[in-house]
Amino acid sequence: MQSLRRRLLGGLDGNAYYSIIMEPLWAVFGGMIFFYQPLYMKHLNVTEVQMGFLNSLAAALAVITSFVAGPITDRFGRKRTTLVFDLICWSMTMFVWAISQNYWYFLLAIILNSFNKISYISWTCLSIEDTPEDKRVYFFSLIMIINLASGIFAPLAGVLVEKIGVVDAMRIIYGLGCISMTTMFLIRNKYVKETEIGKRMMKEHSEFSVKDKIRDYKEAIVYFYKSKVTLLMFFILLIGQLQMSFLYFQSVYLKDVIGIKESLTSMVPGISAVVNLIVYFVFMDKLRIIGDKKSLFYGLAFNTIGVLFLILVRPRGYLLLFISIVFMAAGNLITIVFRETIWNNVIGERERAKIFSAASAFIALISIPAGYVSGYMYNLNPIFPFYASLILYIVAVLLSIRVNRIYKNNIEEAGI
Repeated sequence: MQSLRRRLLGGLDGNAYYSIIMEPLWAVFGGMIFFYQPLYMKHLNVTEVQMGFLNSLAAALAVITSFVAGPITDRFGRKRTTLVFDLICWSMTMFVWAISQNYWYFLLAIILNSFNKISYISWTCLSIEDTPEDKRVYFFSLIMIINLASGIFAPLAGVLVEKIGVVDAMRIIYGLGCISMTTMFLIRNKYVKETEIGKRMMKEHSEFSVKDKIRDYKEAIVYFYKSKVTLLMFFILLIGQLQMSFLYFQSVYLKDVIGIKESLTSMVPGISAVVNLIVYFVFMDKLRIIGDKKSLFYGLAFNTIGVLFLILVRPRGYLLLFISIVFMAAGNLITIVFRETIWNNVIGERERAKIFSAASAFIALISIPAGYVSGYMYNLNPIFPFYASLILYIVAVLLSIRVNRIYKNNIEEAGI
């Protein structure tokens, strides 16, 4: 049993282990809701421009929640912060989405969901702080494969959409998701323990000071400039966040432009899930041997090719669409796993919550216009957001090449 656990979970234990085994309760519904959400909103008379505005509002609110995420995580502890804000940003939000009637419900949901910046930072610290650095790539690999491979259940949503329509199907999925996620948060909280660093930080941060927080942000900026890799990785993270806005309308584009039935659009996350499983079980070990930095380059390159093929797809051009899905799916898994691994490893242990918080705030601040711009661009011409996405991925590829060169130079200077 221990041998099987070691093979499947890379020898992870403690908080990382419990985070992994509970993740499916979030992932199964997470993949469904985000792919179908634009279609759901459109059926409830929310326009593309309004969707774009809500995405921009989410980024604006994320500035505020990111600003306080570090101090809250350090003051109240990783464990308590994760439970409280997961219940707010996911359980409550899923309930609101389930009963939504119009634009104003989605506005409320965006406000509640904005607290996910706090829970994500506290959850990341909770999960990996007591995990050795060489094991963290296994953690992020497993988290990503669980979330991306959960798309294999998306065709079930397609069947439901075919039978009862988008609105009723999504209400059921949101409701079940609310129950599943809440169960996950409560069970996981029972078994995880506060990290050693978390205990120390709770003693040192008994009060929240705006002055101290501003000083933290100044220190974060200095930290970025002292480490070129950290700064470059920050920009790659930023591009990843911007991509969420420009690729947000993919499901709507497939229906409106490519001509795929709403119920069949769920095949996209389904195919992606199969690709993710193949990449994980066939290629992930090879990628770990190649190294984090080179693998990040390959992931971003695959993403770039995938978006390029998506732009070239014409109505009912299913073969090219399939190739696009394959490249984007493989690229997403590889990129996110190695991006998160590098990002976590270049940040010091004591600075983690502070740097995460500052970086999240900066990224959210810069991302504010992206949602509205992407909605406006789609309204002008549905292909425009994907052109923007292609340009961003090309920039990210160039940044990853620079990261590789810096590490190579450092190794040569060290005489290794």
